[in-house]
Amino acid sequence: ASSSSPSFIQITASSPSHPANSFYYPRLKSLPPIAKVTFVRLQQSPRAFAPPSLDLASRGNEIVDSLSVPETPLDCEVSLWSSWGLCGGPCGKLGAKSRTRYVRVQPANNGTPCPELEEEAECAPDNCV
Repeated sequence: ASSSSPSFIQITASSPSHPANSFYYPRLKSLPPIAKVTFVRLQQSPRAFAPPSLDLASRGNEIVDSLSVPETPLDCEVSLWSSWGLCGGPCGKLGAKSRTRYVRVQPANNGTPCPELEEEAECAPDNCV
């Protein structure tokens, strides 16, 4: 019988690269912190082991939310531009055409805001006979 040691891989924002991975954030360079634990020594006992107290309610095991962790910024992401629309306007004069795009990811936590979603340009109408 052969025994093989288990292999371990480091979990990052992009590895394993599967949407079912709870830590999969392909747009982030590194994972944001998810927790911070601080231990405060209340007293030091000369004994190596202190039996647990039976009165657990008076021991003060409250969770104190005093840590202010900045939220990870999420930048806006927009789609590619659509095709230009038809040129509208009177024959012999300049007209206007437009194209649009849509927001794929809304910005959050002071991420980069979204750019313009509509663009217009001058054109020569193509419906003149």
